[in-house]
Amino acid sequence: MPSTPPAEPAQGPPRRLLLTSADWQTRALTLVSLKELGYEVLALPGLRYGLRAILQDRVDPPLLLVDTKDDDAATPEQIARLHELLPDAPLVVLTEAWYRASYEPLRPNLAALLVRPVMVQEIVETVQRLLPPSATSA
Repeated sequence: MPSTPPAEPAQGPPRRLLLTSADWQTRALTLVSLKELGYEVLALPGLRYGLRAILQDRVDPPLLLVDTKDDDAATPEQIARLHELLPDAPLVVLTEAWYRASYEPLRPNLAALLVRPVMVQEIVETVQRLLPPSATSA
């Protein structure tokens, strides 16, 4: 009687940090900077794509980084929805100074609210503080 192979553990979606930014320069520079430090990153061109990836179970991010610049979908309501979907994942929001007041009510649910002008290094340092690179290797 042939033996059945042991059941493999169920594979969940990848544990890549989720970066959404409609601003291609911020997305590219942040992505490269994080990858150089060893982070696995899924970088998408806006929050609607990030929400879709989560809802389709394509990613289970250990940290969420949402840039609101030029992203019509990155409203406070949609960011609150993102937090509801993944309440245990630290959520970092990057916004512009004149929109800061719109995102202030979310602050209790945010790990960080970064306000432009901000350097990419500040974004990376925030990610490193919230999710040390060693926490992503498994």
